[in-house]
Amino acid sequence: MEIEEIDPLQIIETLQEGVLVHSATTQVLYANPRALEILGLTEDQALGKGSTDPHWCFIDKHHQVLSHQDFPVSLVLAKKCSLLNIEMGICDRSTDQVTWVLCNAIPQYSPSGEIANVVVSFLDISSTKTGIPFEAIVANANDVILVTDAKTIDGIGPRIVYVNQAFCDLTGYAKQEVIGKTPRILQRETTNIETKKRIREALVNKLPISEKILNYSKTDIPYWLDMNIFPLENMSGEVTYFAAVERNITSQVEKEAMLQEMATRDLLTGLLNRRGFFDLARRQLGSQVDKNESLIALIDIDYFKNINDSFGHDCGDKALVYLANLLRLMFRESDLLCRFGGEEFAIFLIGADITEGKRKLEAFRQKMANSTIDIGDGNSIAITVSIGIAQLHCSSMSIEDVIIKADKALYEAKNTGRNGTVVYQK
Repeated sequence: MEIEEIDPLQIIETLQEGVLVHSATTQVLYANPRALEILGLTEDQALGKGSTDPHWCFIDKHHQVLSHQDFPVSLVLAKKCSLLNIEMGICDRSTDQVTWVLCNAIPQYSPSGEIANVVVSFLDISSTKTGIPFEAIVANANDVILVTDAKTIDGIGPRIVYVNQAFCDLTGYAKQEVIGKTPRILQRETTNIETKKRIREALVNKLPISEKILNYSKTDIPYWLDMNIFPLENMSGEVTYFAAVERNITSQVEKEAMLQEMATRDLLTGLLNRRGFFDLARRQLGSQVDKNESLIALIDIDYFKNINDSFGHDCGDKALVYLANLLRLMFRESDLLCRFGGEEFAIFLIGADITEGKRKLEAFRQKMANSTIDIGDGNSIAITVSIGIAQLHCSSMSIEDVIIKADKALYEAKNTGRNGTVVYQK
């Protein structure tokens, strides 16, 4: 038999691959037996159906229902090019069963160059899809999984279309309470603004992003997430959804915060240590607009060695703790209080001019001089302090510059009789 004598239609009729031929207006002109079997239709039911017929129900590989504009035949007609190896599901509305197929759609052109027909072929791959129950894995994963649409980035934000059980367990929200809402319902004023900006920028540009973010549960309990967001494309390559895989790292963040606190705090007094003071002071100095409205003071306990030698180090520790507590009582939370080393303390008075700052420090010095510290067994001691003050008077000054000047003022206070306050003079 010559090849010219072979009937192509007979071959197509016996293929294990479904074949549909659509017109340029999407109506089905031909369906081979395998296509009818996969679609669950008779020939009479299939022929003449267009892409807008309500009977069709297809889903993409992410289980999202496709609109008729995203059907293979519609995409070929719109883009005027072939689609190859597109994974999609054919839904049987009567049984809720999905048949997964690998689909190709190829245009056929008329002599005038217009698309005359579209040949759509599809191979049943359901057996490979059911081998591993991915949907069940996602639903029961320990990590939080959330999917939003990609259409409403601005305004109220992207809409949630799916959450798994881990999301509900962590946030306290039921699925029906969040579907259609935006993930922004999980954020509060304390959620970092820069983090939110970076996430929005990635979504707008349809790019993946990883961030650590502070969110809040339905009952306003804060929690930290290590979040990985990535775009999901439909079969035409358009980003239609974003998936977020999120891990609860609250305990890790709290542990890191505790270690950071330990590294920057003096264990005896609870004030900042030298490292913590310099870190926060530099940060404050970098963000401060008017540096003439701040100053640094160094405070030193007079004759502290005599206290340790006469009464013991426990008594010395009580004196240090007493002074630290009085600093907390007399100065603002915004002021940086530090045990600078040994019996020396430092204060960064933010937004205080030299007159106001000296008045506050003098009041503190007098309060210390008029106080007695209980050292146990019915005994008490009185201590005095010497104070040196230096002002931030130009934008080029560093914290180290001001500390040196405050130390010179402190040295003068100690050399002129102690129990006094001296302002550094140029």
